[in-house]
Amino acid sequence: MNSSSEGRDNIVMGVTITRPDKALWPEGGDGKPVTKLELAYYYEAVGPWMMPHLEGRPCSIVRAPDGIAHSHIFQRHAMKGASELYTLVRAVKEHEPYVQLDRVEALAAVAQSAGIELHPWNCRPGRYDVPGRLVFDLDPAPDVHFDTVIDAAHEFHDILEALGLISFCKTTGGKGLHVVTPLAEGKGEVSWPEAKAFARDLCTRMAEDHPERYLVTMAKKERGGKIYLDYLRNDSIASSVAPLSPRARAGAPVSMPLTWSQVRAGLDPMRYTIRSAPALIAKSSAWKEYSDAERPLRPAIERLHNASRA
Repeated sequence: MNSSSEGRDNIVMGVTITRPDKALWPEGGDGKPVTKLELAYYYEAVGPWMMPHLEGRPCSIVRAPDGIAHSHIFQRHAMKGASELYTLVRAVKEHEPYVQLDRVEALAAVAQSAGIELHPWNCRPGRYDVPGRLVFDLDPAPDVHFDTVIDAAHEFHDILEALGLISFCKTTGGKGLHVVTPLAEGKGEVSWPEAKAFARDLCTRMAEDHPERYLVTMAKKERGGKIYLDYLRNDSIASSVAPLSPRARAGAPVSMPLTWSQVRAGLDPMRYTIRSAPALIAKSSAWKEYSDAERPLRPAIERLHNASRA
């Protein structure tokens, strides 16, 4: 991806990008700033891949109008002058309408507003009260080597598989990994409290089995040398960063979908940036089976419960 806006049309997917040369990231891993126009072209390149993970779900947007080094706006609801490309939904009674991104062109409107991160809900598309996926956030303490996080992700994969669930992995755009499990609609559907309880019980069991490696509390005094297993994203209005979303961090990293064979020792999350990700995802088979991997959660809840009693 060209790192300069020079000579590039500032109309992207029908949206005029104002101040196209505004630097949103000081540099993108190569010493050159990442501009607002480049962000728009990034969304255009990866948008078709992202949309199945965004459509039908309210989406919070982290905006940085003056770049990542300055104040950010965490936008959940529609704001005055919001783009008509956004879908506005009343997903929760007595709340202001939430923003939803239901068409790829809306991503250009996100870029125009300097929207640098996308955090959709984890519900079923269009069914806000029904869990559509589980997200396990593996958040290591600063002194934990990334290879240890990789081992933890594989442990999650194996446990979930034993429970009858199929999982996928992505970088967070930071120091951790996300393990994501798509859930089936219909028979075996569960409520949000049931889904959250399952995620909590699974993480608690792992922490009890390996207290030297994992914990499920955020207490900083206990974090040293351990991985915090964050299950709190599995709640009705909780969100998690979308696959391929950029992050407001130095180097313009993105949350990169991976194949499990890529999740191995030596993996470098900072390899995946706004500049590198479009070409890499275009030739990747990561998450290709996602829509076919949906499984009901209720049988897994029963298996975990039975295993705990054994």
